Amino acid sequence: MSYPLEPDTSSPHSHAQDQALAWFARLQDSKVSDNDKAAFAQWLATSPAHQAAFNRVEQLWQSPALTQALSQYAAITFPVTRQRNQPLRWATAASVVLVCGWLFAASGLITRWQADYVTATGEQRRIELADGSAIILNTDSAVSLNFSDTQRGIKFLQGEAYFEVQPDKTKPFIVATEQGTVRVVGTRFTVKAGAITEVDVDSGIVACAGEISGNVQLTAGQHTEISPNNVSPATIINSTRSFAWLKGRLIFQDQTLAQVIAELDRYHPGAILISDTKLRQTRITGNYKLGDTAAVIRTLADIIGAKVITFSPYLTVLKS
Repeated sequence: MSYPLEPDTSSPHSHAQDQALAWFARLQDSKVSDNDKAAFAQWLATSPAHQAAFNRVEQLWQSPALTQALSQYAAITFPVTRQRNQPLRWATAASVVLVCGWLFAASGLITRWQADYVTATGEQRRIELADGSAIILNTDSAVSLNFSDTQRGIKFLQGEAYFEVQPDKTKPFIVATEQGTVRVVGTRFTVKAGAITEVDVDSGIVACAGEISGNVQLTAGQHTEISPNNVSPATIINSTRSFAWLKGRLIFQDQTLAQVIAELDRYHPGAILISDTKLRQTRITGNYKLGDTAAVIRTLADIIGAKVITFSPYLTVLKS
C-alpha cells in the first residue's frame, strides 16, 4: 500500500512557535534558574523568528480574548471559588498552571530535545532510514534512533507513527515505548504512544511485549494495547478507518463528540473545549479532511446544532 505524502521537509515557523510556547511556560516558574534565563537569551538571539514567535505568545497572554477564554474554561470545567474582596486574577499561579501547563505539554520541549525526528501539531513527515525502511510521523510526534551492528531500533517518545520495515532476519526492528516493545522483521504497522501503547498491523507479523510481562503476536488487520504488565488479546480493526490519517482523513463510526474532538484536537493548533455533558455524548459518524481542522469543527457544529465560539487561534469552544 502506498500513501501520497509530502516529501521530508521541516517546518521552521511551527517549531519556533512550539519552542516559544515552551520557553514562556518555563519562565513563569518562580524557580527558574539563571542558567535557564541564559539559555533562553541564547535561544532568543539565535534567530529573528524566535523573537517574533515569543512576541506572539506574550501578546496572546496579555490579550483580553485570553482572559475571556479562561473565564469560559473555568465555568465549563470546574467552579472557581474566592474569598470576598479577593479579585480573580488570571495572571496568578492558577492561570499559569492552567495555561502554561497546556502550552508546555503542547510544545513538548523536553521530548523534542531527546528526539532525532519530530513533527509539529498538524504536521506529517516521512523519514527514510539507512536500511531502506521508512517512518511516517503523524502530528505532534517524536522518535529517536537506536541503530547498531546487531539491531535496528526506534525509541518512541510521543505521538503516532506508521512504520514500513524492510526485511532483515539478522537485524530485527524494535520499537520501544514506555510500556513495552514492538518487534518485527519486515512489515507495516502503526504505533500510538500515550498512557498505553496501541499497535495496528497493516501487513506482516508483529510481536508485542509488555515491559514487565505479557505478549501477543499480531497479523494484518489486528490491534492490541500494551501496558507494562499486560498486552491485550488481538482484536480486528477496520483498516480503512485505522490508517485513514495516512491519506489526510479522519473517519468516525458512531463515536461520541468527546471522542471525535479528542482525536481532532491532536491536529488542531490549540485547545477545543465542549461546554456541556449532553453535547459531549452526541454520536458522530463521518469522514473528514485533516487539512483544515477549523472547518471540520464548524461542520461538526452544523451537524449537531452547536455553536462555535473562537476566542483566539488557540482556544475554541463548542456549546449548545
